[in-house]
Amino acid sequence: MQQKQRTTVDILKALDKSNCKECGSPTCLAFAALVIQGKKTLRECPHLSEEAIQALGGDGVGKKGKDDDTRDEQFERLMEEFSGVDFEEAAERIGATVHGGRLGISCLGKIFELDRQGNLYSGCHVNLWVHGPLLDYATHSAGRQLTGDWVPFGDLEQAKDWARFFSHRCEQGMKQIVDDDPDFFFDALSIFSPTPVGQKTGKPFSSADHVTVVYPMPKVPLMIAYWCADAEFESKLTLFFDRSAEVNLGAESIYALVRGMVEMFTRIFSTHGLD
Repeated sequence: MQQKQRTTVDILKALDKSNCKECGSPTCLAFAALVIQGKKTLRECPHLSEEAIQALGGDGVGKKGKDDDTRDEQFERLMEEFSGVDFEEAAERIGATVHGGRLGISCLGKIFELDRQGNLYSGCHVNLWVHGPLLDYATHSAGRQLTGDWVPFGDLEQAKDWARFFSHRCEQGMKQIVDDDPDFFFDALSIFSPTPVGQKTGKPFSSADHVTVVYPMPKVPLMIAYWCADAEFESKLTLFFDRSAEVNLGAESIYALVRGMVEMFTRIFSTHGLD
């Protein structure tokens, strides 16, 4: 059944109409209009519940352009390719589990499950941004062991086309969150992190004020390194990946995954409240 086309009024009715400006728009009405135009997403409103977002159509709200159509085609192709995956082989290759006919993959400490058709399940909110990267990881990951060679995103194979977007939307987006309260962010980040918060791992991280590693996928660790501002320099945040990430996930899915993480962290840390 075709989803109802939403209007600015539909979006506005679901908002609290406080005009808090936390989304970056001057009013709730302006935000609703930008959502319909495809220039904002519902998740950029820190006060909308996941249930309300899904009721409005989730990430499908707003005008669809050629890029959206391309992403839909890519997702459908991933679903089709995933249908041929041998779950037992994939679990051994990518560090996952098989239980009840589903492939279980850990993402930031939460287990997400894929059934034979590629449908996604989780005990927590099903974050749509993780669905495509999970399918890609299960289907195409080489499952290579970690090298210990940490590199910035732009040094990964095939990252050239995504490096500019990654710098702006992922690194700068996460930096804005951390800048608000670095100590709180990295202390709280430990709930997603299997490694000690503040762990230092040699150059170029030894001078960083905060360093920690999280695992968006079992064999795709992400290192977050942050340098606090001082009298001479502005604060700096750089995201590093193990060199094996270029064959264990790929640049496009890494970009989608980290961008989704930034959106999630924005919601969690915007009011210093944790799920």
